[in-house]
Amino acid sequence: MASSRHNGKNSASSPSATAGSAGAAQDEAGSFLTTAQGLRLPDTDHSLKAGERGPTLLEDFHLREKITHFDHERIPERVVHARGAAAHGVFESYGTGRSVTTAGFLAGKGLRTEVFVRFSPVLTS
Repeated sequence: MASSRHNGKNSASSPSATAGSAGAAQDEAGSFLTTAQGLRLPDTDHSLKAGERGPTLLEDFHLREKITHFDHERIPERVVHARGAAAHGVFESYGTGRSVTTAGFLAGKGLRTEVFVRFSPVLTS
């Protein structure tokens, strides 16, 4: 077969002519669809089942391979850039916040607490 000498590339002018005659599916570029081991596949969209509507069989090595590749894909995380500003100093309460909170630094009038606050504009970018 001529296409086997070209590393899986189709040497015929129309992809459907060779795909239909060889029984193996081809992608849009004319390459044969294969497993990770290089075995040509007649179909990549369906799995082996026990009966017409039965469960998927464990003997379907291609489905297991596709699931393994899917499970091991790396999902890139959002890159966090250090942006914004910060301030440190002393917080002094001018009144009591006992009626709305149980936080100790807001419990009494004139109580001084050292604080560090970071302001981040993440929502604006």
